[in-house]
Amino acid sequence: MCDGVYRGIFKGLVKRAGGVDVVAAIVDAEHGSCSKGTISKMCSGQAALTYQVVHSLEEFVGAFPITNRSFERTSREVKNHRGLPDLAAESAVLTGQAHATLIKAYSALSEDPTRVTSEERAEIIASMRAARQVMTEIIDAAEVVS
Repeated sequence: MCDGVYRGIFKGLVKRAGGVDVVAAIVDAEHGSCSKGTISKMCSGQAALTYQVVHSLEEFVGAFPITNRSFERTSREVKNHRGLPDLAAESAVLTGQAHATLIKAYSALSEDPTRVTSEERAEIIASMRAARQVMTEIIDAAEVVS
């Protein structure tokens, strides 16, 4: 689990957590043995990322990009029929619509601008999921661009 994308994500998480010293202390407290040298080697690609370190780091930061990427990889469908320009255009439209739906729910156009109604909730979820799907396709397409 140590290609360039994973390593870049890991380095970003380490930075968000406060650096290699902090991450080493977190992992050491949870699992018993970890040095800042080990974390530095993981950041540089000299050592493979381990599940224990990734899990502890993601829990501490409260973000799960490595876990999410691993999950996406298992459910990914290869889609070679659309290029990045087409996906970018579709993403711009869908994210705009998704955000407009969310903003509308809290505007004077809403039945109750102080809370999201069940109909608005369903529309927000559907539009955000559609936008997320296109973003996943962009990630998939970008990973195979050489």
